[in-house]
Amino acid sequence: MKGITRISLFAMTLLFPSLILGLCTSLSSSFPGKVLFPSDSGYNDSISSYFFLNQQQNPTCIVAPSDANEVAEIVRSVVSHGPGSQKVAIRSGGHSPNRGFSNANHGVTIDLRGLDKIEMHEFNAGIVSVGTGALWIDVSDFLDPLNRTAVGSRVASVGIGGFITGEGGISFFSPRYGFSCDNVQNMQVVLANGTTINANATSNPRLFRALKGGQNNFGIVTRFDIKTYPQPGFWGGAIQYPESSDVAQLSAFRGFKQGPYDPFSEIEQTFVYFGSQKTFSSTNNLFYSKPGVNESNLRPFIDIQPQISNTIRISQPSDFALELEKFQPTDSFSTWATISFPISGNILSKVHSKWKSATSALASSHPNITAVLTFQSIPPPPTADSPPNSMPFTSSSTPHKDLVLTLLTFYWTEEKESQSMNSGVIKLAQSLQVLTGNNTRFEYLNYAGGWQDPIGGYGTATREELRQVAKLYDPSGFFQKSVNGGFKLY
Repeated sequence: MKGITRISLFAMTLLFPSLILGLCTSLSSSFPGKVLFPSDSGYNDSISSYFFLNQQQNPTCIVAPSDANEVAEIVRSVVSHGPGSQKVAIRSGGHSPNRGFSNANHGVTIDLRGLDKIEMHEFNAGIVSVGTGALWIDVSDFLDPLNRTAVGSRVASVGIGGFITGEGGISFFSPRYGFSCDNVQNMQVVLANGTTINANATSNPRLFRALKGGQNNFGIVTRFDIKTYPQPGFWGGAIQYPESSDVAQLSAFRGFKQGPYDPFSEIEQTFVYFGSQKTFSSTNNLFYSKPGVNESNLRPFIDIQPQISNTIRISQPSDFALELEKFQPTDSFSTWATISFPISGNILSKVHSKWKSATSALASSHPNITAVLTFQSIPPPPTADSPPNSMPFTSSSTPHKDLVLTLLTFYWTEEKESQSMNSGVIKLAQSLQVLTGNNTRFEYLNYAGGWQDPIGGYGTATREELRQVAKLYDPSGFFQKSVNGGFKLY
């Protein structure tokens, strides 16, 4: 009997490609004009539109729904085809560097970019309804003329869906308003059984919490209803400095973290190595969102000299987001990793020194890499009277004051370098965890490498709650077993 089972499983693996092709053929029949095969002219355009080369894989087909009803029908079709054909990836913006998180090699990629409608909520003033396939630059372009803003991505091309569900999202305005997910009032969700429901503080509240940091483990969010806030033009921009300013930079960031907290101040301090130029430098992206401008706690960064360039000005979110987009290397392979640690003593200098040493070592065998080390703050958690998220901070904790959120980003251009680059970055991240004492288990999911365990950092009780929610809303485990990518619960 066991032999028959093994033979059956082996036979099933041989059938998988034909089963997936059969599913794609069925989807093409049900959704004419909305399914792309490798022979179709739009297929390569879709594959090449991912931000990182890591995601440029070869799905058997790409299906592009236009609304939530079509998403529900597609999910029902996929599930009904049974095991073997259920190799699926879900794409919103396609900005993650983790391979397979938003594209299914030899599977079915559900491309949600057609769900990009944006409108002010008809019955609830100040709420903007955003389709999960929109980009944050689309939201800014929509809200800027109204002198309003949403707590969204600082980089123009980032998509809505993964940004919000992948642990909340950090914004220009997060020091004041928290994570992006904490400003969502409602999510429209397609479940594994093909039904569409709303999740909010009063309807499906456990699912609502789980989706704020639980990523793609529960359903496909097709629309977000998001709070907006009045926001005229505000102060901000980028200042680039030479390597000689590193000591002053680290001192200024330590003072910023240990000084009085100002909810209008937001900074990303970034150290960069450009392999093409064989140079280290740094850049501070600085923002002060209070009208009238009082950037006093950012003054130490502004005063650092010499400066290579300075774009500080009064402008709007869309303009700042497009500027930050320019700093992102394109047509590259990339890997990310993240750690968080308490601000204390000279810990910033130790982390910076180890990153610089490891970068130089990697550059000796990968001469054209770009390496980035970024320090920033974690947003404040929801207040006691607000709907909770899945993250491990209570209303009484102060991660925004105490912790440094650290992002390691490496870019390279040749796929043959990927294995050794990934290994080197993992080794660096693990050594930094040891260096910083690993006292803070928090790994920000939107920055986490595929090998990390950010959901484990939520704590045992929260992880178990997320598992129970997943089993409640997806009892067959479709999103655990059949949907590629993300950090799974079981």
